[in-house]
Amino acid sequence: MPPLKIAEGYIPGVVARLTELHTTYYGELWELGPQFEAEMAEGIAEFVGRYDPEADGLWTVVDEAATVKGGIVIDSRDIEEEGAQLRYFILDSTLHGQGLGRELLERAMEFCHEDGYDRVFLWTVDELEAAIHLYREFGFEPTDTIDMHTSWETDVPYRLFEYEQ
Repeated sequence: MPPLKIAEGYIPGVVARLTELHTTYYGELWELGPQFEAEMAEGIAEFVGRYDPEADGLWTVVDEAATVKGGIVIDSRDIEEEGAQLRYFILDSTLHGQGLGRELLERAMEFCHEDGYDRVFLWTVDELEAAIHLYREFGFEPTDTIDMHTSWETDVPYRLFEYEQ
C-alpha cells in the first residue's frame, strides 16, 4: 500500500473525492439515488467555497499522488447558535481498521478545543456501529433527536450526537 498522510486544508479534487467516497460507501449500504449524490456534492462544495482555516477545519487522508482517500470537516457556520458541526467524515473502506479515522477525529477535536468550541455536534445513523463507538470514545453522546431524510430513494433516520466541554 502506498504511503498515506493527513493533510490540512484545501486540496484540489477534495469536493469530488469526498462526494464519491460518500456516495459509493452509502450506496452500498442503502439505495439512496442521485438526490443523495447531488446533496453531498452541493454541501461539500458549499463548505469548501467558504472554508476559513481560522474558523473551520478540513483534513484529508491523501496518498503519494495527492488523491483524497478520506476526510473530516469542522464547520463553524452555525457556531453562535448551535456550535461546531463535525461533517463529511469518511474513509475509503479499504483503509478501515488502520487508525486513520481515529487520527482524523483526533485532529478535528483538537482543533475544536484550541478554538474554544464548547459544543460540537454531528448527525449519523445507528447502523454505523464502528463510527458510533469512535464518537463515544471522544465524548459524543446520542440524543433522542432524529432527522428522517425522506428525499432519497431510501428513508434514512439520522441521529444527533453532541459533545460538550
